[in-house]
Amino acid sequence: APAPAPARRAPRGGRAERTGRRAPRRLPDGASPRGVASSDDAGMGGALQRRGVSKDDLAALLEISRPCDTLYLHLTGLARVDDDEIVAVLEDVYECVARVDPSAEVVPLLERCGWDADAVMALEDRIGDEDHLVTLSLELEEGDATGETRGGADAGDETVDKTSVGGTFDRMHVGHRLLLATASAVTRSRDAPTVYVGVTGDVLLRNKRHRDLIEPYEARAAAAASFVAKTRPPTAPLAVKCGPLDDGPPLAATVADMRALVVSRETLAGGEAIQEARKDAGLAPLRVTCVGLVKGRAGKGRGEDGKVSSTALRADAADDRERRRMRGGS
Repeated sequence: APAPAPARRAPRGGRAERTGRRAPRRLPDGASPRGVASSDDAGMGGALQRRGVSKDDLAALLEISRPCDTLYLHLTGLARVDDDEIVAVLEDVYECVARVDPSAEVVPLLERCGWDADAVMALEDRIGDEDHLVTLSLELEEGDATGETRGGADAGDETVDKTSVGGTFDRMHVGHRLLLATASAVTRSRDAPTVYVGVTGDVLLRNKRHRDLIEPYEARAAAAASFVAKTRPPTAPLAVKCGPLDDGPPLAATVADMRALVVSRETLAGGEAIQEARKDAGLAPLRVTCVGLVKGRAGKGRGEDGKVSSTALRADAADDRERRRMRGGS
């Protein structure tokens, strides 16, 4: 059967509306009603539930979109929220993605990153049938100001025109995309905003498990840069500069006008070391944004500690390779 057609809007309450040219997509019967937590809604922070969206409902929508190459998820109602609330929403989104397929490419489209109605409509006209675009309304109930800033998300915030983020980015998964989407979201400047992506080089990968299955540096850097670019429309471009992480100091520790750093809870200690290095060099401290670790379910990409990781995905690939070898030798 053909893959289900994409829908333009999925408002609170879990229903997708007709685009006018394609069939509507609806969530399965039995979706959790607005304001009522499902059994699986207790996740990283409950940001989606506060905004009337059940994680079970979003996971169901993601399951419907599984056949597509890229799912663009337009998240509205977040134009006036602060960075902490943006991170909480993105953490919940990628937790839902991990339930379905931790390697699925889901690209969040945020109003603060330039995704207004015109930009979204232009993207819908550009993408092919192999990609889907869904809009999810995350407006709060009237009177609820959770995470909102006075005068908008930029009010009172310093300009952040240069943000650094790093990782191995092998076999791109939900944890990588959470890091990269957050780096794009916290970079806000009208003058040449740039995200610097440090990609672990070969010298630091010598002791990794299943080293022979790690993708080449060039492929990992290209995948990371491509994803970050997709988080911005042509009307609000973001420069992406990739470079290798080796045994020398990272750019975040040495570039004087770097403004922000995005880390995970797993690499928070490294972020603290970078702050100390900047202090020793007489450089201004960075704004550090820390994202959670994305937990997976039993199966693809889930390690013994429960989180999705490249190590676990490589182990899965090694197991598959061994099974193919055994079948070939039987």
